[in-house]
Amino acid sequence: MKVAALVLGLVALALAIGLIMLIVDLKRISDDLDFINHADTNALVTTGSNIGLIRTLADRINAVLNKTRRLQITQAEQNKQVRQMLTNLTHDIKTPLTVARGYAQLLKEGSADQEQLGKILNNLQSVDHYLHYLMDFNLIQEKSVSLDLTRVNLSALVQQELFNAFDSLTARSVTVEPRIQTGVEITTDQIMMSRIIQNLIGNWLKYAEESAWVDLHKSEDGRIHLDFGNKTTGEAVDVDRLMERFQTDDQSRTKIRSTGLGLSIVDSLVDSLSGSMRLESADGIFLVHLLLGDAPQSKEL
Repeated sequence: MKVAALVLGLVALALAIGLIMLIVDLKRISDDLDFINHADTNALVTTGSNIGLIRTLADRINAVLNKTRRLQITQAEQNKQVRQMLTNLTHDIKTPLTVARGYAQLLKEGSADQEQLGKILNNLQSVDHYLHYLMDFNLIQEKSVSLDLTRVNLSALVQQELFNAFDSLTARSVTVEPRIQTGVEITTDQIMMSRIIQNLIGNWLKYAEESAWVDLHKSEDGRIHLDFGNKTTGEAVDVDRLMERFQTDDQSRTKIRSTGLGLSIVDSLVDSLSGSMRLESADGIFLVHLLLGDAPQSKEL
């Protein structure tokens, strides 16, 4: 009996010591987390425990901390880019407005000619160009909450957007060949899909040379393929760089230029609708491939 009691006493003592050590380790981890939450630090939680469960807990907490810090760094960089984009857009809108105002004053004084009127029109078109980027950026923010899904006749929508852009394309001497399968329908957010198409047509207006084409068809597996292609001049572009937000292939300030949002916005909107985008550039041809399907009922950007 005495031996049994002694053994039980030793077991109870060992359990008590183990429990105390466990509490001490948990307190240490808790204190580390409290410090990390209230200080600007890259510190991680620590433990001197040899208990596997405690060490696993500490490792997983540290993994979460490291992931959170990487996300914070990414978010900070994106915020910096957004601020720079807004600064650039503000400057780019102000410049053509100032020029247009000056020529409008000459018109008011009766000394404007056709060349000056043309400059007014060009500068107002620049303002419209940059305002569309602001509208697209705002659209992304609004649609981050929810999508307004309806059944859309994509064939008719593409044809309508091509019709709306006919005069602008004609003025740029760009001939468009439509290869549109009739009756292609999709469940999507129509406003977002319209902006996708308008942005890709806008890409033609900036970069297409002589001819462009759009191909829309539904494959046997039920997926929808929408391609926008055009002839270009010069060397092939770095398509990976163009997929990055705020990047553009043309940084010249002597012509209307992109702030680098165009294709990035298309990519973001397509992704939000559960589609994908791929770019190709070779042998004087630039091609945007969109692979689309019905959007889910709930999707965050």
